[in-house]
Amino acid sequence: MRALILAAGRGERLLPLTKNYPKSLTPILGKPLLEHIIETLKEAMVKDIVIVTGYLNHFIQEYFGDGSEFHVKIRYVYNSVYKNGNGTSLKVARELLAEDEAFLLLMSDHLIDVDIVNKALRNVDHKPLLCVDRQPQYSPQIKDATKVLVNSEGYIIDIGKDIAHWNGVDTGVFLLDNNIFEEMEEAEKLSHFATISDYIKGMITNGKPLWACDVSRLFWLDIDTVDDLESAKLILREER
Repeated sequence: MRALILAAGRGERLLPLTKNYPKSLTPILGKPLLEHIIETLKEAMVKDIVIVTGYLNHFIQEYFGDGSEFHVKIRYVYNSVYKNGNGTSLKVARELLAEDEAFLLLMSDHLIDVDIVNKALRNVDHKPLLCVDRQPQYSPQIKDATKVLVNSEGYIIDIGKDIAHWNGVDTGVFLLDNNIFEEMEEAEKLSHFATISDYIKGMITNGKPLWACDVSRLFWLDIDTVDDLESAKLILREER
């Protein structure tokens, strides 16, 4: 299994911390955000990793290199138009993923428990899927989160930050297949600034179901602001 990590954004809401280095290198308890994620993937035995970089990309490549120091294999793809949204980061990685039957997609600013990755991998037969938290415990999980509406059969029928009805939260961990690239092409006909949520909405609209892999009560956090960062430090210390 290959994992794609999106790490192109600047992280403007973390300024001034991200003035001189990418958001994914923001330290938490002595390690960059991205290192925590790579260690989680390694623990889940996912060691083939593609990282999409953008803002101050050279710092990420200098820190992680080819991944050998971290006992994984890392390749990089540069997204020159990262300011146009996360959909562009998936697009630039397409060539490296086009032959894969399935791949993990993760965000470089989401801390995640290894059990979330393991549960996604155990349910590969349900792909494409999104790991969904039906019982979020912390305010950073809900504030500004992408919400989902899951039907009685366990499939996502709506997704977005501003949807009126929802019963779960997007944890940022997907297990996708090549269908996502077909939806990418369709979404780009409507907008050059399409997001991954737009692609997912397209899949749902076009009758390609997205399964909700329930990871409720497992630890994850989306780090967007300095307050989120401080919350993460407190929670991680308690977890330890």
